[in-house]
Amino acid sequence: MNEQARPPDMSGEELADAVREEILDEIADLEEYAKLGKAPPRCRGYRFRVNRDRHEVPEAKPTRETILEAAGLTPAGDWTLRLKLSGGGYELIKPGERVDLRRPGVEKFKALPRDQTEG
Repeated sequence: MNEQARPPDMSGEELADAVREEILDEIADLEEYAKLGKAPPRCRGYRFRVNRDRHEVPEAKPTRETILEAAGLTPAGDWTLRLKLSGGGYELIKPGERVDLRRPGVEKFKALPRDQTEG
């Protein structure tokens, strides 16, 4: 009667990742984790900046459109969205693309209105 629950078959690396996974009942601020050089943990939500304003989403991998909607920038097709990484690099986020907010170095976003001449 003294049976213990056994974890599913996992490689050593997968088991280590599972043990490290921490689900917090809070909102992770991406800028703070980027400053620390750490990946945000799994949690209730993720806070980030779009331009100068802070916004939150509950998912770790939102679409470009979800980020723009959270920032009140609609319709999403009228905006160009770039991801700023710690260290100064920017990445263009394409329509329909998902962004992994738990990726180390994700800091904030820059949204610019598209010109009439942009495709």
